[in-house]
Amino acid sequence: FRRVLFRSAADWQAGAGPEWQKLMAAGRAEGKVVVAGRGPMEKPMSEAFKRDTGIELEFLGGEGRAQVSRIEREMRSGQVTIDILFGGQTYVTYVNEGLMKPVKPQFVLPGVTEAKNWVGGQMRWVDKEQQYMFIGGHYVFGWPVYNSAFVKPASLQSWKDLLKPEFKGKIASYDPTNGPGQAQSGFVIDIYGLDFFKQLYVGQQVKITRDSRQLMEWAARGVYPVVLGGLPVEIKRFREAGIDSLVVADLPDGHGALLGGSSVVSEPKGAPHAAAAAVFLNWYASQPAQTIFATVWQTPSRRTDVKAEGIPDYVVPKPGVKYLDQYAETWYVDTRPRLNDEIIKVLGR
Repeated sequence: FRRVLFRSAADWQAGAGPEWQKLMAAGRAEGKVVVAGRGPMEKPMSEAFKRDTGIELEFLGGEGRAQVSRIEREMRSGQVTIDILFGGQTYVTYVNEGLMKPVKPQFVLPGVTEAKNWVGGQMRWVDKEQQYMFIGGHYVFGWPVYNSAFVKPASLQSWKDLLKPEFKGKIASYDPTNGPGQAQSGFVIDIYGLDFFKQLYVGQQVKITRDSRQLMEWAARGVYPVVLGGLPVEIKRFREAGIDSLVVADLPDGHGALLGGSSVVSEPKGAPHAAAAAVFLNWYASQPAQTIFATVWQTPSRRTDVKAEGIPDYVVPKPGVKYLDQYAETWYVDTRPRLNDEIIKVLGR
């Protein structure tokens, strides 16, 4: 990330006024900001933030559920040690319990607040109030992946084609009640309903796993030449290893769901370094930081001026295409739990 990390630190603060300078000074006086997120972001973000602001970034990596448990305990006890949370939709329940601090009022830099810098002319949020959980990037997910050495492209032109007898026992999926498999199954049910889901997952004897690497290896070896819920990072890994027959199918009767990954940032009430947290929020939403994030995760930023290299076309939302937005509060709080219960019943768990 050398080219990304050595951008001029002045770019992202263009047009800032004296109030911003006061905030920066206060953040530097606090000395650090504590950020919880996924490990791959630690080194590039910590180095760039320190370079651009003079403020230390203490990064807490780790497994998502453990981080959620920790911050929940801290918020409920009133002893918060974390300033900024990276995550998906998980924290929206804490917004509704009044445990989170609005971040929208803290975005003050012209380069962050100007509508022209964002897709559709606006910043996006998970929460209904559009105040607490800012989405830095959107990407498309939910397409089938197949091995063209075993599956002819002409035989898979619609989601309904997956019900053909030739695919029985030839399809694998990430667990449809968990992680990427849950996003996948929710999308399938949204476009064709629960009966279609049952015909597909039960009737076609879909093999289930919770191992993303194994899922893509099955496709690469032709053991299960069609897979659902495959992650872009695994597709890339096997393609780089020489398996160029892996095809991401963009089916016209269902293009996929819109996800935000771990691009969502929020702030718990009582964060110990309030000024440094505000500086981080503005920095994260700036062009240089969004470029770092998009490059690390190989998913597109919602900023119109971010052009990170290597992002595959199949994860980039296309203008004019309708996607199911699974990073909206209504989906996560209302639709997702109901679908999960129905899926468990269908699978007989």
